[in-house]
Amino acid sequence: MKKKILLFLLIATISVLTACNDQLTQGKLSIKVENQFGESVEQAKVSLDGLNAKQTNSNGVITFNITKPDYEVTISKVGYDTLTKNIVLREKESTLVLELKKKDTAVIVGEKEYIDIDDNTVKFLFKTNSYNKVSFYLGEDSNDLTVKEQNIDYDNEGLEISNLKAGKTYYYKIEAKNNEDSTSTEVITFKKLGNTNNWEAPDWPRKAVFYEIFVRSFYDGNNDGVGDFVGLKEKIPYLKDLGVDALWLMPINSSPSYHSYDVVDYYDTNEDYGTIEEFQEFLRAAHENGIKVIMDLVINHTGDKHPWFEAASKEEENEYTDYYVWRDQFDDIYEKGPWGQMVWHKVSTPEYYYGTFWSGMPDLNLRNHKVREEMKKIAKFWLDPNQDGDFSDGVDGFRLDAALHIDEDGDVTHNWWQEFNSAVKKVNPEAFLVGENWTETDEMAQFFEDLDASFNFSLADQIIRMVNGEPRDILGDIEYIHNRYSRYSKDFIDATFLRNHDQNRVAHDLVENKEKMKLASSLLLTLPGTPFLYYGEELGQMGAKPDDNIREPFDWYADAEGEGMTIMAKSNFYNKMKYTEANDGISLEEQKGVEGSIFEHYKEMIKIRKENPIFSTGNYEKIDTSARTYAYKVSGGDQEYNLYVIHNLSSDKKIISASSDVLELINDSKYKASDSIELKAYGTLILKVKDNNLVIN
Repeated sequence: MKKKILLFLLIATISVLTACNDQLTQGKLSIKVENQFGESVEQAKVSLDGLNAKQTNSNGVITFNITKPDYEVTISKVGYDTLTKNIVLREKESTLVLELKKKDTAVIVGEKEYIDIDDNTVKFLFKTNSYNKVSFYLGEDSNDLTVKEQNIDYDNEGLEISNLKAGKTYYYKIEAKNNEDSTSTEVITFKKLGNTNNWEAPDWPRKAVFYEIFVRSFYDGNNDGVGDFVGLKEKIPYLKDLGVDALWLMPINSSPSYHSYDVVDYYDTNEDYGTIEEFQEFLRAAHENGIKVIMDLVINHTGDKHPWFEAASKEEENEYTDYYVWRDQFDDIYEKGPWGQMVWHKVSTPEYYYGTFWSGMPDLNLRNHKVREEMKKIAKFWLDPNQDGDFSDGVDGFRLDAALHIDEDGDVTHNWWQEFNSAVKKVNPEAFLVGENWTETDEMAQFFEDLDASFNFSLADQIIRMVNGEPRDILGDIEYIHNRYSRYSKDFIDATFLRNHDQNRVAHDLVENKEKMKLASSLLLTLPGTPFLYYGEELGQMGAKPDDNIREPFDWYADAEGEGMTIMAKSNFYNKMKYTEANDGISLEEQKGVEGSIFEHYKEMIKIRKENPIFSTGNYEKIDTSARTYAYKVSGGDQEYNLYVIHNLSSDKKIISASSDVLELINDSKYKASDSIELKAYGTLILKVKDNNLVIN
C-alpha cells in the first residue's frame, strides 16, 4: 500500500545579504519546505507580516525580497494547524526549523493484513493513530456485521478475534476515531483457515547424515566450468561411497547472482545449473540410490529483479504492491536491522521498501494471505511437480533460508511457519523442513513449535571451541539446549553441524590442524542429532570470508583441475579463487584410500554412525575420565549393546584400559579386559560392549 504523510517539518534555509552595523537594508529570503522524510512539500502558503503570501513551488521553495531584519512568518496549508512565528535575521545565512502539524486526521493502514493464530483465532494487523479509539465489526454476511470490539485503545500490535470456525467465510470492517475525525475501512472478506498447525515430523531424518552442496562449485557435467545437475547425477556414486544418505542443495532457482539467494523465478531453475528436466533426472537417480534431497527455499525475500517486485515498484498501485513491505506513516525509515544495517530502501518512486539483508533482496509481506498462498503453491510444485502423488521427481523437503526474519511480529513468523509446515505435510507427510534460525538458543527453540528441525548454531561453536582447547562439558551443553527445545516440542530434530556456507570453514577455525579436524568430525558424528556436513569439509578444504572463498570448487584432483572441476572465474563470483591449490594434500585424489586422511576418517565415522543407530536414538551419559579426555556412554533403544566413546582433547597420546572385553570400532580391533589401548593425540575410540557398567581407566 502506498503511504501518505501525516507530519511535516518546515526547514527554512534563509540566505540574507546585510549592510554594515547589523542593519538589514536589502536581501533575499529563500525558504525550502520539506517533510520529515526530507521530501519537498509544494503549495505550502508562506507570508511575511501577513503580506506577500506565496506558495512553495514543486521543489518546496519560496523566495522573498526583504528590506528589514525582523518579520512575523505565517505558514499554512489545508489540513494543518497554522503556524505563526517571529524571526529576527542578523546573520548572512540562517536556518530556521519549524514544525507544521497536521490536524488529527484518522487513518487506517494494513487493513487487509492478518495471520491465522489457530483454527479458531485470527490476528488482524492493521495500524492507526495512537490516539484513536478502534471498533471492529464482524459477520458471516457483508450486510449484517456485529461489533466485536468497541472504542478500544489500540497499540498497533494486532487485534485477535476468536471463536471463529475453520472453513467459513467472514466479513469485517474497522472504524477509528478521535476528537476531530473518524474513518472506516470498506467491508473486507477472508476465509478462516483450518488445520493451521497440523503436522508431525518425519522419522527418516533422525537417522540421516546430510551433505550440503553448492551446486555451482561441486561438479561440472557439461564442460562449461560451472557445477550443474548433470554433474550432481554423475557424482552420486561418490556420495554413496562417502556414506551420506541425504543432500541439502543451496538455492537452485533462477537468479541473477552467483549464490541464487535473490530469486527471480520460483518455478524455474538457474540456467547455469541446467533445466528442470535435468534436475528431475538427478532426483530420480538420487532416490533410486537411497539418497533424499532437500532444496533451499527462500521465502523471506525475493530478488529486486523478480517480476512481482518490478510491478510493485511502479508508482501506481497494482496486485503486487502488497506482496512487499512498504513504508507507512508509522514506520521509521532510519530503523536499523539486527546487524545495525539500514533496512528501509528507496526505489525510483518516493516510496521506501523493507529489505532485511540489502536493497537487492526486498522482504515479502507474509501478512498478506495472497503471498502465503503463493509460497504454498511453490512448495507443492517442487514436492510433486506433476501433481501425481509420485514424489520420485520431487524434493524431499526444504531448508528454509532466513526463517527467523519473516516478520517483526513473532506471531506472524511462527504462525506462518506452522501454516506452511501443515501445507507441506498435506502434500507429502514425509517431507522434512529445517529452518535457519541463527540466534540465541532460547529464541531459536521456539521454532520447534513450527518446524521439524532447526540448525544448532550454538552447538557448532561449542564443538569448535572444545577442539581448540576450551574446557567444555559438551553433553551438559546439549542437555541445556535440548531442555529448551523440549519446552516447545518433545519430538524435535536437532540439526547439528560444524560450519556452513555462511561461515569460515572448519579448517580455518581449527588452524588447518588435520587431527583437530578429524576430532571435530568425531564429536559431531558420535553426538545426538542429525549431522549436516558441508561439501569439501571431508577433505579439510580451507576457506574464509568473504563468502565466495568459503564456496570455492570441490577439490577433486591433486592438480586442482581436470574433468568436472569447476572454475570460479566462469561463475560471476565477486572475488577470485584463493584457497583451491594444486598439490596441497587437500584433494580427493590425494586422500582417497590413504590411511589416516581426513576423507577416510569421515567415511569411517559416517559408516560407524549408520551401522549403529543407537547414536541417533540412544541415551547419552557422561563418564568421568582423566584430564584432557572426554567420554560418554551411549545406550538404550532396541540395541543389546552399549557404546563408550572417548575423545582425546590433547596433543599427547593416552593409554587407557577397560574392565571388560571390547571391540574398538574405528580400528576394528578387539581388546581384552585390562589391555592397554592407545588413544592417539586428538584421537577417538568407540568401544562396543554388552557390559552396562564398563570402567575406563
